Amino acid sequence: MIEIMMLMLLGNADMLFELQLDIDEQTELVAEMELRFEELKEVRTATEIRMNTLFAEYKQYEKEEDWDNTKTRQDFVEFKSREAKDQWRVEYRDLKVILKQYDELEHELETASTILESMNKDFVNLTKANSNPERYVDISVSLSKNCKTMIKYDMHTNCPTIRELFDTFDNTDDTVSGVMADDGFHDVQRVDIMKKHWKFYKDMNDFNLIMVDPDADFQRISVNVEVQAREFKTLSLMGSNDARSFNDNQFTVWKNFKVTDNCKRILVAPDMELIAQAVEFAQSQCSGDVDLESDVIERNPTLHEDKNWRDSPALVYQNWLKEAMSNNKQLRIGLD
Repeated sequence: MIEIMMLMLLGNADMLFELQLDIDEQTELVAEMELRFEELKEVRTATEIRMNTLFAEYKQYEKEEDWDNTKTRQDFVEFKSREAKDQWRVEYRDLKVILKQYDELEHELETASTILESMNKDFVNLTKANSNPERYVDISVSLSKNCKTMIKYDMHTNCPTIRELFDTFDNTDDTVSGVMADDGFHDVQRVDIMKKHWKFYKDMNDFNLIMVDPDADFQRISVNVEVQAREFKTLSLMGSNDARSFNDNQFTVWKNFKVTDNCKRILVAPDMELIAQAVEFAQSQCSGDVDLESDVIERNPTLHEDKNWRDSPALVYQNWLKEAMSNNKQLRIGLD
């Protein structure tokens, strides 16, 4: 099942290439639209200038019509006034067409620019996802806080003890990384830890350190296999990938295994066989195979799913409250 996740991650390279092609096409489209938009803006400005000039000319001749002109001058003034007005009307009709084109092109340009911006963001995110993330080679194996609490107070639990995990998985040198001693609460704990002890193992070629019950410093520089207190189900097997998409009212849940982003943390149910698989999976830098159980769940309709949303109790109450407040205001008219 884990191989499916790795194929999804490897597919990012093809997606990245296709997205780059789409970005190039979208960039060219935006550039062309910006050029057309600037040209149309110049046409609009020139038309508006001509209209202003014609309007001023028309107003001037309109004033002269009231002057004491000779008949020849009066005929000329009236002719030029009508001519300026007619020309202004022609420019006005042209401007209406230009403004419509301007608004449409402006909207298309804003949409195309928004799409390009979104594509660039997707490209950055996909590039990050497709880049080689930091992979840790050392492994820490620990119990969850709930497991430790249940063991500490001698409660019934399927959690293995630190002693069991240490005897099965730990390959540290006790003279460097400390020894296991009784913790006084039904288990053991690591003591006499040398400061920054993990540096001792860096010079060992082809050695993957596995430490049980690690300190916080080692956990930060290792893959953390954390044993949970009970079995669990998850809708997302690896990272933040959302697997909750419904198909024919069905969805898949995975059992007892969860990997966080960049293979930094692996959550596993309290089962020694599954814990061993988790450790092997961590050693392979989350590229191996794990035998996992999964269930296909049939989605059941909710209580109000088939009802009209207007009949929902919350909306009915809100409408009642709104009406009650309105009636109260009407009753208090003249009293306040």
